Amino acid sequence: MLAGWINSVACSWQMTLLNDAAVMQGLVQASYTLPGLFFALPGGVLADKVDRTRYLLTLNTLLAGVGISLTALAATGLITPTLLLLHTLIMGTVFSLQSPAMMAVVQDLVKRDLLAQALTLNSIALNVGRAVGPAIAGAIIGAFNVAVALVANVVAYGLMALYFLRLPRPELKVRLREGFIEALWNGLKFAASERRFRGILVRFFLFLSCMSALMALMPLVAKTSLGGGPGTFGTLITWVGIGSVLSAFSRGRLSGRITPDIHVYLSAVIGTIAYLGIAATSDIRIASAMAFLFGVAWTNSTITFQVAAQIILPASMQGRGISLFMMTFSSGMMSGGLLWGGIADVIGLRDAITAAGIGILALTLATWRMRLATASD
Repeated sequence: MLAGWINSVACSWQMTLLNDAAVMQGLVQASYTLPGLFFALPGGVLADKVDRTRYLLTLNTLLAGVGISLTALAATGLITPTLLLLHTLIMGTVFSLQSPAMMAVVQDLVKRDLLAQALTLNSIALNVGRAVGPAIAGAIIGAFNVAVALVANVVAYGLMALYFLRLPRPELKVRLREGFIEALWNGLKFAASERRFRGILVRFFLFLSCMSALMALMPLVAKTSLGGGPGTFGTLITWVGIGSVLSAFSRGRLSGRITPDIHVYLSAVIGTIAYLGIAATSDIRIASAMAFLFGVAWTNSTITFQVAAQIILPASMQGRGISLFMMTFSSGMMSGGLLWGGIADVIGLRDAITAAGIGILALTLATWRMRLATASD
């Protein structure tokens, strides 16, 4: 995950060098997340049907190959906005196919009553990468160039491929007997018929449609609002990561005392404060503090929605249920990035961030009837 964040920062900064329109930053985010709408569910079916070890080996090898191509284009100066988006789109497609299998492994390894803790530990690992990766990326880009930063991603996926090559092949707890198309259809029917699961997905999508805006617009905040460079961008994302890590560590203590719905309400309030603060400041210190709060809100809310979704999935629906959750995540991130990137180009960056922050709280209050599931349900 460390290399993944280095790659993400490098791609976002590369786009600002090629075209600094806000909508182009939205397209970078959308190119990572749009494939989830089309490939996450097929990836979930495959996660329920095939040898996950060999499946993940193949996909990580492909990611390493795409990374080599992108690095070569950046190093030779042949990169264009179109080529950059094409590579991030391919990466997003592979991520969509890979994510359900990666997440299903967690459910294979832990009992239901320990799922929240396992997901929290997984989030800590992810966010340690978020905390450290952007700072490293900013330092590498500042000292060298984007291509050097992209090399880390190639090495990481190459090592992941070697890991899965050597990993023993575990047996699936439940093997699907349906054909591929039938399994796809049954996954969709589950989402349509299971009221609690459907409500979680709807609520998560609406929450992300505003909460994801800052993820797409952060490079422009660093460059336009704060007048900085890749180091400033890396600093902001690092503070997001620090907030995320602390949120993940402290969440376990709070989970036994407050409900999942209260977690979401608190995240909405903290997220709104972070958005309004970033929109109003040109001081890197204040912006960093607000980025920290955003990290707290982002991680607490996404873990809460993820746990609520996964605890109501039957064993036979793990891969497909996770893929539907990932599809919702992808569509929320994509729509948020494109929507607020376009709005920022029309009304200005600061006003767009302010409106998105208000939207987080408004949509959270508007969906209060869609209660989240708990481990005792």
